[in-house]
Amino acid sequence: MTMLAGCGDPGPETCELGENRTRVDPGEEFTLSVLVDTAMGERWYLTSPDLDPDVVRRTDRRQEIQADDDDVGSGSGTGLFDFKAVGPGTTQIRLIQCPRGACAGGGSAGGPVTPSPVPSGSPTPDEKYRATVHTYTVTVRKS
Repeated sequence: MTMLAGCGDPGPETCELGENRTRVDPGEEFTLSVLVDTAMGERWYLTSPDLDPDVVRRTDRRQEIQADDDDVGSGSGTGLFDFKAVGPGTTQIRLIQCPRGACAGGGSAGGPVTPSPVPSGSPTPDEKYRATVHTYTVTVRKS
């Protein structure tokens, strides 16, 4: 199991939302972890600008959902984005939190996801239905 500096010192190999900077060695694998509210139709995506593929490469994306058996349609869990450090440098990884109807774009097809504009004259969406972007800065040390 690899350890990351920056997600705690010494840190876990999984970085959570409040941990927005990490430093890793080339070849190390790490995970970005985000909370998911499936009852709200929420999804998380990697968004633009793209990360530098010479520094970090995405290896996997998955969700671990805990459903509430007493409440059909409810559930929450964790969205996990796995990466591998490729070469020295610094890059940013941007994840976007998209409640139902808040985002448009490629998403599951692999294309970038962007928040949808609010049509002119429409009321501003309730805060809980807006897309939110979280940025992680990853530095891969020289070997």
